[in-house]
Amino acid sequence: MQSVKNNARIFVSKALSSYYSLITSFGKSTEAFPKAPADFRPVLRFAACSDIHVSGKESTAEERHPEEERLAKLINFMYDYSAKQEYKGFDALCIAGDMTDGGRDFEYDSFNKVIKENLKDETKFLICTGNHEYIAYRDKDASEGARMFEEKIQPNQDTHEVINGYHFVLCSYSEDGRTFKAKLPWFDKEIASAVKESGKKPVFTFQHPAPQRTIYGSVCWGDKDIPKVFRKYPQMINFSGHSHYPVNDLRSIWQNKYTALGCGTLSYYETDLDGFAGNFPYEFHEAAQFYIVEADAQGNVRILSYDLITDRFFDNEYYLTGLADKNYAYKFAKMKRSGGKPVFPQNTEISTRMNEHLDTILTFTGAEDKYCAESYKVSVFAGLKSVHSSSFSGKYMYLFEDNKYEINIGKLKPGKYTAYIKAMNPYAKTSKELKYKFEV
Repeated sequence: MQSVKNNARIFVSKALSSYYSLITSFGKSTEAFPKAPADFRPVLRFAACSDIHVSGKESTAEERHPEEERLAKLINFMYDYSAKQEYKGFDALCIAGDMTDGGRDFEYDSFNKVIKENLKDETKFLICTGNHEYIAYRDKDASEGARMFEEKIQPNQDTHEVINGYHFVLCSYSEDGRTFKAKLPWFDKEIASAVKESGKKPVFTFQHPAPQRTIYGSVCWGDKDIPKVFRKYPQMINFSGHSHYPVNDLRSIWQNKYTALGCGTLSYYETDLDGFAGNFPYEFHEAAQFYIVEADAQGNVRILSYDLITDRFFDNEYYLTGLADKNYAYKFAKMKRSGGKPVFPQNTEISTRMNEHLDTILTFTGAEDKYCAESYKVSVFAGLKSVHSSSFSGKYMYLFEDNKYEINIGKLKPGKYTAYIKAMNPYAKTSKELKYKFEV
């Protein structure tokens, strides 16, 4: 596991820096953005998730495999939640690929067992392939991954369904399990048909990778061909996965020529750090997020984000209305304007201690921001000589964590030192620098 890009050991280091400086939310106000009115009455409700990665393996003391348990919990939560609402339907479970870890038959068997034991006949099951459904077959013939999906899940890889007057279009990978070039004509035709029949109501689409250069994580993990189709349909709401980037990050929604959302994961997090993908925050397997999507008869849509680890809703709620008329409340420029700079609390606690290995541990209280303190930079000097420098992510995707950080600076020679700490938000706006002097 690698959670930083330097030699420092980060004891508490969690998630997100991005090529796209959009916006994040953890326990913070999103009052600048619309919320559903009190008289919002759904006629449709579905769950949107991705990247479950069922392995078919049993958990042991050394290795946990909680994905099946999390999927079952998601389904049962949706029934419990729906039963408490005025509109009680749980109309569809939608999965944007990577339901298995490698596409093997026993992985599908474990996945199907969860679906059979928990999903009721009243709920539609909508799914498309992810890249992991092809992984076990790529060395020989990736198309065997498609055959396994057809055998274990459904005969058609691609789906166009209408539920309560709303269109759902799900597109799987081409036979190579890597691209969508062969599927784009079908995808385009089905979306066009759905839009024609829907009037101004939204159309919901799903595929595994995000359209490139849209949501958080799509720069590295997005598909470059999909946007050529999507940009023609302003009322379309697209759901994707692949990146494993957290849903409780406002960068995981994007609006410009259409609307795109990243579905997170029920397995493990990955994030950017310093603009590069491939960062796995500590406890990165403590990940189980998804969306609850509701639509009313007029075409207005409410999207809620939920954390299955702590059984809590995240604060970010999205209310989408007038999409066909390009009424986009979550455009980049608007979201960027609404941000400020991170601020450390007035009585920020900073201290150092020595651990049992004689390493110096720096502890401090994290900064606050309207959306989040996305990342931190810590530098330590002995006089003018730099003895430590590290960047690491904030903790905002973990609802079970406090806002304190412990950084292993390493073994220091006896002497006087000065630590400098900066917090940065998603727009690369930095806090005032904290300065802390200590002696070893």
